[in-house]
Amino acid sequence: MDNITLKQKVNKIVKLINNRSYNKALGELNIILENNKNNPKILNLHGIVQLQLNKLNKAIKSFENAIELDPKFIQAFNNLGNVYIKLGKFLRAIEIYNKVLSIKPDYPAGYNNLASAQNDLGEYENSIKNYGKALHFDPNYVSAKNNIIQVLTFYNPKNSNLNIFTKLNAELQLIDMPKEDNNEISDEDVILFYKKCKEVSNRDFKDFNFHLSQIWRSNTINLGCNRHFDVFNNFKVIPEYCFGCFKVQVELNSVIDLMKLYFVFDGLNLSKNNSRKCMIELRKIAGGSYKGLIYCTGIDEANQIYKYLQNLLNKKIKNKVKVKIKRGCTEFGIEHPNYKIIDKESEDFMFYNKDWEEKEKIIDSNTHKYARENSVQRKPTIRGATLSDILIIKNWIYYAKKIGDPDYKRLDEDILISNHIEAETSNQLDFRIKEYNDNLI
Repeated sequence: MDNITLKQKVNKIVKLINNRSYNKALGELNIILENNKNNPKILNLHGIVQLQLNKLNKAIKSFENAIELDPKFIQAFNNLGNVYIKLGKFLRAIEIYNKVLSIKPDYPAGYNNLASAQNDLGEYENSIKNYGKALHFDPNYVSAKNNIIQVLTFYNPKNSNLNIFTKLNAELQLIDMPKEDNNEISDEDVILFYKKCKEVSNRDFKDFNFHLSQIWRSNTINLGCNRHFDVFNNFKVIPEYCFGCFKVQVELNSVIDLMKLYFVFDGLNLSKNNSRKCMIELRKIAGGSYKGLIYCTGIDEANQIYKYLQNLLNKKIKNKVKVKIKRGCTEFGIEHPNYKIIDKESEDFMFYNKDWEEKEKIIDSNTHKYARENSVQRKPTIRGATLSDILIIKNWIYYAKKIGDPDYKRLDEDILISNHIEAETSNQLDFRIKEYNDNLI
């Protein structure tokens, strides 16, 4: 095979990878490898595809073979480290990323991935420093920016002057939220808080497009939602774990009320520090525009939190708010309508089908897939405003503008475009506008 033909075939494979046609790409690569077993670049591509297909041991072999042929092939080293990250073997990944950086000390991806491994391992101070180094060598490295912003949602570094992210986050942490007593949170309280935060964040993040739209206050429990959705998406059955999952759901009328709920959730003191989030609704399968969710284990806990929260919100948010209990995820109830029933005394109340155990075992047999998320050291999110929170609130305000909620003008009439919200609403904006108007409480 001459170089021109090989280059054409490689370009075709790269297109297949970019289109996520991994099985087709693997087939093409296997053919090419018959005559190119000593080509490190082909072996690296082979490893990338194996990694995407979750064939991690085969991916390791391909990357190691590429490195053996080219001991300074930093991309292959970097990819090998990524496999060990996915396997939850963070110390091994750190060794490999350090090797990458010994070969190329100005390699931004090497610092970003090293920081991610340290983050997973709970070495947050080192993680923040290395995300900063990635940005030193590539100031426009979006992944590193997003990653460092996320670390600062659950960790305040000892030195708040490490970089612009830590400086701004520390300033935002000093801005008080209007939540310290049982009095009503006024619209003016919300507007003043946002203006203070906007002034801080706009110094360096005025034009930064953030990719998230949900503000979490999380505990250290891994809910395992990725695994549960894999079971559901592959077999349309509901995992056993999800039969004990209940949520207290809050529905609101305006973006200002959503921010009030954000203040309430931030200051909420629950005995188990239940994970909770405030969000805008971006799923076409779900109604409503502005929501809050508190995750509960069992109906009794949900009932207890429901009563407490309803009483609290009547004091803090005087506008009409809907509070209800729901079971598990919306998608499950669409496929299995009886799953939505929360009354155990109902003859239609749905219990777990033991025949589904075999389906779950099939998913769990692929243990590599969840190794990383099961091995990550977890910390609860910190309280008070963070840079992540404020960038998400800006996405909320732009969403409010898109769906016709007039309260956006009271917060930020000149809110800049959010590429994230544009992308998420591009094929459902008419629906979302109608949904907002139809569901005004």
